[in-house]
Amino acid sequence: MAGVDNGAAIRPRCCLVLFQVGGFEMTRRMLAWSLLIVAGLCLAPLREGFAADEPDDLKLLAGTWKPKEANLGGNKIDAMVLEMAKIVYEGDKYTLTIGEKEEKGSFTLDPKKIPKQMDIFPTSGDNNGKTLLAVYELAGDKLTICYSLSPSVRPDNFEPASNTLLVVKWERVKE
Repeated sequence: MAGVDNGAAIRPRCCLVLFQVGGFEMTRRMLAWSLLIVAGLCLAPLREGFAADEPDDLKLLAGTWKPKEANLGGNKIDAMVLEMAKIVYEGDKYTLTIGEKEEKGSFTLDPKKIPKQMDIFPTSGDNNGKTLLAVYELAGDKLTICYSLSPSVRPDNFEPASNTLLVVKWERVKE
């Protein structure tokens, strides 16, 4: 058969050969995937470095805290009540003590949200079995939490705009 080159392959337009190395042909699609894989391998250590730089709020929260100021719906909580209160965080567990009353439970944090979110699950005390939604701000030895006393509404800031929002400013107890 004259005029037919049996060695030439018929390729669709999308598989345009960009270059050939040692009999290996590199198409545009193959080149793009190769570059993505190489970029992913090169950037993976950087991503781990950024994750390591993020503070672990659960560890930073650990310890004993005393309330310095509290506000329910715009009304300040009495200083005598605040003096009787403290909260201790250990891992994802907490113990809240106000005078003779004690509440225990667990909590989860979502520090990636803005503002940061906290879900509280009391297992004993007056709020046993409830879920409390809150937002928090942690800066060194100062912790501000806005608790919602309504089970289905999470606060979106630290202003006690209604009588269902309790804002407490805590300070770490130096041991």
